[in-house]
Amino acid sequence: REERLDVLLEKIKALDIDEKELWWYLDLRKFGTAVHSGFGLGFERLVLFATGMGNIRDVIPFPRTPQNAEF
Repeated sequence: REERLDVLLEKIKALDIDEKELWWYLDLRKFGTAVHSGFGLGFERLVLFATGMGNIRDVIPFPRTPQNAEF
């Protein structure tokens, strides 16, 4: 996600998007927001929540543990 207003405005112009439609988003960038990497729940965390398991390792469909895959 782009937090720099000037870069965001350039991209909006390059894509020919009406700035008026995104006024609220531009205001967020204009008046400042915290830099973050976004939010993604993820499939594993959703399954963890739905099943009530105690550890995310118990619900990972394709675990990446040493010597788990045969080649």
